[in-house]
Amino acid sequence: MIGAIMKAMGLTLLRDKGALVMTFILPPLMFLVFAAVFTGVSGDDAPVKAAIADASGSEGGHALFLAMHNAPLVKATPVRNEADVRDAVRSGAADAGLVIVSDPSAGGNAAPLLVLADPGRAAAAGLLMAHVQSLISERLPQIGLKRLGAQMQSIVGAFTPEQTEQFNLALEASAESVAKGEKPRGGDFFARQTVDSLKALPTVTYYAGAIAVLFLLFSSVQGAASLVEERRSGIFDRLVMMPGGSSVMVLGKFAFITLQGVLQVTLLFVVAGLVYGVAVLPHFDSWLITTIAAAAATSSLALALACAARTRQQAQTLSTFAVLMLSAIGGSMVPRFLMPAWLQSAGWITPNAWVIEAYQASLWRGAALEELAPALFVLICYAVAGLIISIVLARRHVRLG
Repeated sequence: MIGAIMKAMGLTLLRDKGALVMTFILPPLMFLVFAAVFTGVSGDDAPVKAAIADASGSEGGHALFLAMHNAPLVKATPVRNEADVRDAVRSGAADAGLVIVSDPSAGGNAAPLLVLADPGRAAAAGLLMAHVQSLISERLPQIGLKRLGAQMQSIVGAFTPEQTEQFNLALEASAESVAKGEKPRGGDFFARQTVDSLKALPTVTYYAGAIAVLFLLFSSVQGAASLVEERRSGIFDRLVMMPGGSSVMVLGKFAFITLQGVLQVTLLFVVAGLVYGVAVLPHFDSWLITTIAAAAATSSLALALACAARTRQQAQTLSTFAVLMLSAIGGSMVPRFLMPAWLQSAGWITPNAWVIEAYQASLWRGAALEELAPALFVLICYAVAGLIISIVLARRHVRLG
């Protein structure tokens, strides 16, 4: 009897393609996504977008400036001065910034390299420092040795001619020493500062947007699932007989789910503003437009998934798969700047990435409404495309019926 029950359940599972996907395909895919993310987070091979300026006017500073442009793990953007570096970090154009303040090979107590960090991307500054240190050790070891020698002379006095000769020989042999794993020591290279921005905690602002779009997707697919139930119960056939037919029915559901999403996100940001000081009211217009665009994009996507499904089980499978994958790749679970470069690029195909970027830009960096235009345009395109697909698929169900 036990064997018969197991056989019946096995046959049921084999006939249900959606359940097969959820059981055997989705877990490995989610593992691959998170493995790629956390490998990048925990390893030393995570790329960093960095704005770099050389204010030193020195040979050593210029050598480091040029080497940074060929560093494999740093996407370097050259700018003119420290103010431009700060602007790039503050605006989000760069994950972190590097200013070569003085000759990194010279002695002295002042750090020759200034790293500018965005509080919302604090890990990026640490990664940039690690990449620069690695670059100096592997490609410019003479910088570290010269700095060490200059610091030693400031303590014990100038070298004798014999000591100078020995030191120059050490410089010539530095590349060989590094190849053997002997990294040069040159004192502290870095000073670190945080760029000024709005008052709210950056991680709170980030995850307010990330959680908002995540639950917009979940609530939208729940609301859109009523389409499947209405087709099964016969209500769908009666509704499409009304003036406007299936198009009016889809538009009505879209309007309701969008309004529901706006109210849902409003409550979330009220809590974020009251408890953590997220600056919603000073940027209410950009916040409201972003919220409406996000709710419209997610509701139309959910309706398209529901219209594509023939049964409630298919709708649940498609929706769960889509919500989890979009949220993982789009940054709702892990910040995208911590992901490998290829996964960061893939994230731009998701509405999550654009919603989070728009909220971050307006509420954390204080961006003007026109600066949000690219993100808002993409979200509107999602909404329009999802509606068109939903209407076409709904009409197909009428013909099939």
